[in-house]
Amino acid sequence: MAGMPTTQRDQIMLLLAIVGIAGAGVYWAYQYDPKATELAAVETRVAALDSANQAARANASPERLQKLRDDAKKLEANLDLMRTLIPTGNEVPALLEQMLGAARRSGLEITNFTPTGTVSGDTFDTIKYKLSMQGTYHDIGTLLTNVGSLRRIIVPVNLSLTPSGSREARQGPKDERLLTASFEIQTYVAKSTAEDK
Repeated sequence: MAGMPTTQRDQIMLLLAIVGIAGAGVYWAYQYDPKATELAAVETRVAALDSANQAARANASPERLQKLRDDAKKLEANLDLMRTLIPTGNEVPALLEQMLGAARRSGLEITNFTPTGTVSGDTFDTIKYKLSMQGTYHDIGTLLTNVGSLRRIIVPVNLSLTPSGSREARQGPKDERLLTASFEIQTYVAKSTAEDK
């Protein structure tokens, strides 16, 4: 049966062995184990980055890049079309002047043209105007057709046609009776963002 060392040399050797084992334990607990955990986390991150790089390489193939370019061109064409259909705020007065000029050229007498308000929206505002004019049925129809054919979106709504009450209007050109047309038009104005400015 082995007991405690009796010689001073054996006792020193036992003490050195205990200190060595304790030192190894302290090194493991405070130095090696945290570094091993940190190293494992770094290895996991490197593996994730490597996987992401491989996926990016697959997406960066020439075929994929050409498809992205084609998609970007289609989206740009759609955006250009939307910019044509929905003007910015400073284009609306000129557009309405063109529409009113077309009415005058059609021989229509404009008796009322008043703004009725703006309805604010998320991506565009709706601007409304109320119009009244006198003309023949066909002239009014031609004007509404021309308004619908403009490159900008202008929507005539709430059309009301009534026979004109004045004595001279009862008999228009070509023996057609003059009508009073009352309607509203709506046009849309794109909201500008900080990126547009």
